[in-house]
Formats: sequence, structure tokens, C-alpha cells
Amino acid sequence: MRIRRWSAAALALILGAAGLQAGTERVPRFALETSGLTLSRTARPAAYFDKAGRAFAVFGTESGTFEAWAYPLKLFRGCELSFFIGSSTQPIYARDIVRHIDASPEATTLTYVFQSFTVRATHITSVFEPGAVILLAVDATEPLTIVCGFQPVLQPMWPAGIGGQSASWDDKLKAYVISEPTRKNHGFLGSPAASGISYTPAHMLSDAPNQFQILIERPAEVRHSYLPIIMAGGKGAREDVRKIYERLAADPEAVYREAAAHFRALRAATLRIRTPEPELDLAFEWAKAAYDNLFVDNPDLGLGMVAGLGTSGTGGRPGFGWFFGGDAFLNSFSLVRYGAWAEVKAALLFARKWQRADGKMAHELSQAAGYLKWFEDYPYAYIHGDTTPFYLAACLDYYRWSGDLDFITQGWPSILKAYAWCKSTDVDGDGLMDNAKAGLGALEFGALTGILTDIYLAGAWTRAALAMRELAGAVGDQAMEATAAADFDKARRALDDRFWNEASGQYVYAFNAGGRQVDEATPWSAVPITWGLTDEERAARALQRLGSADLTTDWGVRMLSNQSAFYEPLNYNYGAVWPFLTGWAAAAMYQRNFVLQGYGLLRTAVRHTFDNGQGFVTELFSGDLNVWPREAVAHQGFSSSGVVFPLLGGLLGLSADAPSGAFGFAPRFPADWEAVDVENIRCGEAVLDIAYRRVPEGVTVQVRSRSTRPVRMTFAPVFGPGTGISGAAVNGRPVQPEIADKPWDPAVQPVLEAVLTGEDVFSIDLIPAFEILPPENPTRTGETSRGLRIIGWERAAGRGLKVTLEGLAGTEYSLGLIRPELVGTVTGGAISEGRLIVRIPAGAAGAYLRHAVVLEGR
Repeated sequence: MRIRRWSAAALALILGAAGLQAGTERVPRFALETSGLTLSRTARPAAYFDKAGRAFAVFGTESGTFEAWAYPLKLFRGCELSFFIGSSTQPIYARDIVRHIDASPEATTLTYVFQSFTVRATHITSVFEPGAVILLAVDATEPLTIVCGFQPVLQPMWPAGIGGQSASWDDKLKAYVISEPTRKNHGFLGSPAASGISYTPAHMLSDAPNQFQILIERPAEVRHSYLPIIMAGGKGAREDVRKIYERLAADPEAVYREAAAHFRALRAATLRIRTPEPELDLAFEWAKAAYDNLFVDNPDLGLGMVAGLGTSGTGGRPGFGWFFGGDAFLNSFSLVRYGAWAEVKAALLFARKWQRADGKMAHELSQAAGYLKWFEDYPYAYIHGDTTPFYLAACLDYYRWSGDLDFITQGWPSILKAYAWCKSTDVDGDGLMDNAKAGLGALEFGALTGILTDIYLAGAWTRAALAMRELAGAVGDQAMEATAAADFDKARRALDDRFWNEASGQYVYAFNAGGRQVDEATPWSAVPITWGLTDEERAARALQRLGSADLTTDWGVRMLSNQSAFYEPLNYNYGAVWPFLTGWAAAAMYQRNFVLQGYGLLRTAVRHTFDNGQGFVTELFSGDLNVWPREAVAHQGFSSSGVVFPLLGGLLGLSADAPSGAFGFAPRFPADWEAVDVENIRCGEAVLDIAYRRVPEGVTVQVRSRSTRPVRMTFAPVFGPGTGISGAAVNGRPVQPEIADKPWDPAVQPVLEAVLTGEDVFSIDLIPAFEILPPENPTRTGETSRGLRIIGWERAAGRGLKVTLEGLAGTEYSLGLIRPELVGTVTGGAISEGRLIVRIPAGAAGAYLRHAVVLEGR
């Protein structure tokens, strides 16, 4: 199954444009497209880069050294370039002279600069074919020899293995042929412009790298050409794989055109945003590309979504390059919101294939499962308990956004089995799944795994029960609908009763078999809070606890409070900062209108998009320093959800119930955002474009919609405390908005509803009030946490506002203000040049202290 976004005829025109002959030594130099997504900076040799398609990928560093995989085979590793000037025998290694990197979703160019030459190596991986190309643009002032060296591997992913590998130069093909005695697994690497310089016996691999060279005796002759390096591989007949290599070598430009067209189509077919923060817009577009890279069409297993990508070195797995069911379901919550429904459907269908007879969904599946008895001989497939309830939750989200009832109906037996399995894991009868029987949840090892139920699994199950209630209603299974409704009510009560701790004002991490709470401060409660499964007032208190400096850093949320006896800053489960979990914390903040905190956490993931691998968000970071561990996977799928999930569901406040024709837009923008455009929002068969505009006197939203069915839209923007509403209208007709009064939520949120007509205008007239802007909290790689924490706010007398903060002892902070002239008196701070200045009282060095500021309105 291949997910394509353009017609076969259009693609044929693109791919037929170059029309080169097979094995062309030089490719006329063509200009690379400028999509607005290119990330350019000075190269950092240790930083990660990759180029991944459905069947092939290269993983490397900005030094230019990389490994190549034709899924599920690792073809070679340690591939790198070196250069020789004239007749010199002294190599100049590419890794020593790399200067620039220019990365776009379709191509990454590494530029190597020496005194007498510049070589630009553009890496492109085919979207669908098991192969890739490197286009070398050479500008030299004297003869140059380029040597490409690599270590052949030809091994399937761990834990599979084969033997008898060999590598030999095929002078007719101008490539190394990497093979093994059964002739079922193959790799090719070479160049039509090359000659081989390594010769080893057919029965062995050399300890030294295999090499080929490209001689450039007259540099002026190649100044307007690319010199191609071609790679291909895979399982099957050698001749079939060879033909793929020859096809790529015949027309390398077509590989680039295909990739550029694919990512151009991805942008056109999905939701797009324009905000006052270009870095946010760019991070969102790169997250879509990063997710797209994770879809793998495995020749043995089919099309599914792997969890993450990274280098394997001498090992056997490229990052988290296996099919992880839980990761796919978690990622689907982001993909469905920007309209990647075909991909989500493919991932769900793939997961169904590996569902156990009793209904449990597979947690992980090696890409090499076609080589061995994965489910019979290895213990990893079903170790997690949270995967199955997240499957049900993912089915609900897909249905709500797409309205695809056929998918639910056809998969109903699978959904019923999954639900039955979940219910069977309630050991103590409290209405919640239990880790003790279901399997792992939030944590995978260590002292805190010896529990009965953790809040992460409990939240996933409660959402699954809600999902089952809705899905059963959709397919007309009234008995199951009633059962699931009762299960949901029971689970929701138990979630609050068993996890809430009044003394600490938080939802605890877990409880043990004796019912005793494990009162550790963690962000895992953000999952049920995001879904609105907990008591609203308690959720607000829990989020204030979550925003404290012992959990929240300038670069994300720690998995465990740094005051815990179990805290270790680099421990995967006991202190590291996960962008994935930070995204849930941000979404939870937004869900309860903690808009300043939500935006601050969202910004951390946006910054992480550009601080390691260009366009990718790394798996985890230290809890004490803004830096990733060396073992962290640089291209981790659920880390990109730290950008997408709170952006679409929180900052934009998008929601959908396509089957009932309902759509929601509840923006929670910073008060100084004057214009936001959201295009190509998909809700069932409806497509909407939204233009949001704000001036001091009010907000206007223009909505263009295209649908054959009525769509009822809810518009519910969030404004700062004290903002007054003097009027509202839909298409010029005055309406009275609903405004909820919640003691725990001082934000102002008017609600307007209307059935869309195709061209509609929602407007709200405001009585302006002063509003606080989110803290900026800039941080660089390697720094400690120094930024200001906003804990909460509440109404003060009149139109006043009390803000509770945390900051470093003795440190002065500055917060932006909108309409500072409306501020009267300030207690605990001062107004200077239109900004709120706050000085935290003196205290122990490095300690965060709590401080309150009260602003009275004029």
C-alpha cells in the first residue's frame, strides 16, 4: 500500500522530465527548489541528519558519514568521502572540512570547502523506491579525486542475522555488489563516474573500508554538472534490485523531482498555518515532514509507522526504527488534526494485523520479523499494557475527524476484542485497568514499576471506555454502548478518587496493590486532564503543581520532580525531559485555559526542532541541562507531537465531530497576536479556511467552508482575565454569547455557534483590559534552567489580577504587557517602559522561590 498525493499522469511528467541515459556519468546541474522550509546553518559534524523514504533511508551526521538501510536490511555503515588534490596521496577527509548544511524535507546538502575546491553533496532518498542518490557539485581549481569509502554490512535489523556476506566491484555496473550465498539479500553502491579500488575475495569482507574513486582531471568540464553516487538494495531477486539501481542511475534528477513533488503535495494536502511567530510555523511544517519519514513499506510486513530514526553505528537497530503500536497511536492524535488521514488509517490497519487472539495489541515489532519467529521466540511484542487502550482512543479520534464509519464497521471485531482484553485486566474491580496484569505503562523499569495502576494507564483506559461508548453508538451496538457508558462513568470516578491527593494538591503517579498512593510528582496526569477526564477544579490545582520549577524547566517538563529521592537527570524514566510528555503538559494547560504556561511549553518543542537534527525533535533531554544524552534518538516521532498536538488542539483549539457535523475553533492566542490564518482544515468532507484578526476593540474571524453537509461551528476564543464583552455577531446579526463563570478559571471565554453557509463572519466586541504576555525564557544548549515560571492567576478586587510566579532567588524578570496604561497599582512588582518588572526575593543560590504580584486595574 503506497500513500500517494498526486496523479499517476502528473508523476509521469515529473519523472520523465530529465530523460537521461542509464549510467550517465554527469547530470546537468539543475537548481534545487526553494520551498521556504530550507534550514541553513554552519555544519556541526556531530549533529544528526537523515533522509528517509518508505523503503530506504540514510542516517548519519553532518560530518557526512552515514549508514544506509533498504528496509529491513542494513546495507553498509561508515560511508564517507575523502579528497585528493592532484597527485597527492594525502587524504583530505570530508568530516574535517564540512562547512555548511542546507536541509529541506526533500534534500540535504552538505558543503565541503578547501582552499582549491568546494564540493556540495546533496543527499536525496527516493520516496518509494529502495534507493537513494548523492549529487556532487564540484567547483575546483586543480585536478581532484573523490574517494568514497564504506563498510559493507548486509544484515537485517536486530535480532535477525545472516552470514556469508561479500562485496565485489562490478566494473560494468560501476558499483559494489554486496551479497550473501542465498542471493536473497542485496546492496549496491557506486557511481557511473567511478572506478573500484578495493578488491577482496568473494567469500569474505575486508576489515578495511571498500572504496571507489571519481577522477576529475579537468575540473572545468564538470562545473555545470552533478556527479552522482547511487545506492540501492533490498530483499528478492538480485536482478530486480539491480534494475532499481540502474533506474536510479539513469535519471538521478527524477529522484529529486519525485521527492520535491511529494513534500510539496504533503503541504498542499494538509492543514497550514500563518502566525506572528515564523519559527512556530516552520516547526509545524517540519513536524509533518518528520512524521512522513516514519512511514515504512516493509517488504515482509507491509506499510506501517515506525517510532523514530537514528544511527545504529555497529548495532542492529536505527534508533526506534521498529513498528511500535503505542507510538503510532499517540502520533495519530497529531496526524488526524492536520488531515493526514490516509497515513493514520494505514497505521491502524497495520496494527490490527498483529493483534493477539485475546485482543491485546502489539507494542513492538522488529522490521526483521520476516526473518524469524518474532512472536513465538521473543518476549517483547506485548509487554506494554497502554498500547491497547490507546488503540481504541486512536480509532475514536480518527472517526471524529474523518467521519469514516466504514473503517469502524469493518474493524468492529478487532475493536470489541481490544475492549474485552482491557476490561479483563481490572484485577481489583475498581473500574480501572491494572498494570500488574495489563503490562507496562508510564515507566518501563526501576523502583516505581512495582505498582498496581499508574495514572497514565488509568487515563488511557478511561478514554478508551469513552471511545467505545461513541463507537458502539456509531455502529448501532446498543448493548455495548450501554456497557461502555457504565464503564466510563465508573472509571472516571475511580480516576479522581484513587489518584487525587488533597494534601499535595495533585494527581499522584500511581497506587499499589494495597491501595496506597505513590505520591510522586510527575506530569503523567496531563494525559487524563487533556482529555477532560478529571474534576475541573482539581485539574487546575494539579496544573499549578505541574508548572512549578521542580517539574518544569526552560526546555520542557521533567518526567519526575527533581526533589524526588528517585530523581536522576539523565535517567530515561526518572528525571529526563521528554518533548512528548511536555506536549501533553502543554495540551493540558491549554485545555484548562492556562494559556501562558501552555504557550511556554509549546515553545520548548518548537526550539528543539532546530537544536539537534535539523527539523527533528530529539527523544529526550537532561533534567538539569538543556542538552540531549548521546544515546537519545534524534528523529523521534512522538517528540514531534510536542509541537503538533498542543499547537492544533491547544493554541488553535481545533476540535471535530465530523459524524454529527460539528467543528470547534477555540483559539488561545497570546494577547499581542493580531493576525492568524489557518487553511485547509478538514472535518469529514468539509474543508475550512479561517482568518483571525484582532484589534483592541474586538476580534473578527472569517470562515470559508466547502461542504455538501451542514457544519455547525463553535467559536470560543480565550481572552485574559478582566476582558469585557460588549457585543457579538454572526454575519452581522447580533447574538448573545455564552460566558462560563468558573472560579478556578479567571480567563474570559465567550462561545458563539452558527451553521456555516460557505462565507461567514464571527465578531466579538471587547472592552479592553491589560493582559500579560507569556514569559520568553530563552535558553541555549547546555544551559541550566533560569526562566520565570507562571504558576497560576486569579481574580483580584475589581478588575484586578493576582499572578503567582516562581523564579530564581534574587533575580529580576520582565514580562510583556498589553495596554499597560490600564494598570493602576502594582503590588510585588512595578511597571517600567510598558513591561511588568518582578524581582524575586533573596534566598539560597539557585533556588526557585514563589512570589505573588497583584495588578489593580484603573
